[in-house]
Amino acid sequence: MVVSAEPRHRAETACQAVSLSGGSGGLHLSFRGAGEVPVLTLSGEFDLENVPEIERFLRRHLGPFFFRSRHLVLDLARVDLIDSAFVGLVVSLVARLHEHRRELLITRPAGYVRRTIALVGLPNLVPVYESLDAALSALAADAPVIPPPFDPAPLAGSRRTL
Repeated sequence: MVVSAEPRHRAETACQAVSLSGGSGGLHLSFRGAGEVPVLTLSGEFDLENVPEIERFLRRHLGPFFFRSRHLVLDLARVDLIDSAFVGLVVSLVARLHEHRRELLITRPAGYVRRTIALVGLPNLVPVYESLDAALSALAADAPVIPPPFDPAPLAGSRRTL
């Protein structure tokens, strides 16, 4: 697996964007919006074989107790496949983040991933947004996040369907 870091240029802070690619899934961590919310952009397939790498990646780049002080956004726009291991990771992250009054938000799931999320009921636990900007705006409001309505129908342009 290859890890690359790209400095972000901003007047008030110098943050890093970090990527990991290899196997069947890729991870890219960047910081966006008010308060520099970590956004983990995933691509490819995430199953029992590589899901543990997601949490290792987060701990390595955000610190072992990242869930105590930061919200987290998972951008799934380029994910083709998830399985029960991924769903389990999401549930685990939500539990730890909620203990510290932090939120996990999911953005832009499409096709098979969107249908899987709907079938297992994740939108009842995790707010799912159609755009990254909408998710970041919800966190910037500094109020409890109210989940938007979730339509299980695949978005236009999705790559994979059931």
